[in-house]
Amino acid sequence: MIINHFTATGIVFNSKNEILMIHHNKLQVWLPPGGHIEENELPDEAVLWEIYEETGVKAEIITNKREIGLTDKHCKELETPFIILLEDIDGDWTHNHIDMIYICKAINEDLIPQENEVHGIGWFNYEKIKQLKTFDNVTKTVAKAVEYYNSGLEVEENWDISKNCGL
Repeated sequence: MIINHFTATGIVFNSKNEILMIHHNKLQVWLPPGGHIEENELPDEAVLWEIYEETGVKAEIITNKREIGLTDKHCKELETPFIILLEDIDGDWTHNHIDMIYICKAINEDLIPQENEVHGIGWFNYEKIKQLKTFDNVTKTVAKAVEYYNSGLEVEENWDISKNCGL
């Protein structure tokens, strides 16, 4: 039987263009903050909540919406992930994470780690992230996120955690 879980991950940039990383207790590797999307939770709200819950950092998603001009009050466009990855958790494709990865900007930069899940936490530039113990897909996704973030796109406030997650 194949089990697929939806997850949301945030590649969070601070004012120095550093990226927020956590050292995951169970996996013993460095990862961007993220986690499972709960039943009835929207992915773009889940990513902001996971970032805050694991690190104490409030963030906003750097919009990637297509802005298709919806006017129907019964339909709205959610934030579009930067990329969606299918991640093989057990090595045999029977337990997978469908990971919606968003690029975010930190609203505050003070770190408060959730100690039961996070062993370490910090802001790192990309050169340092390449030296951390992590997965290949993390390094490659962060590299593309840095390229995207530095491409001069307007950072538009959109999904602010304090407005959308009741904080």
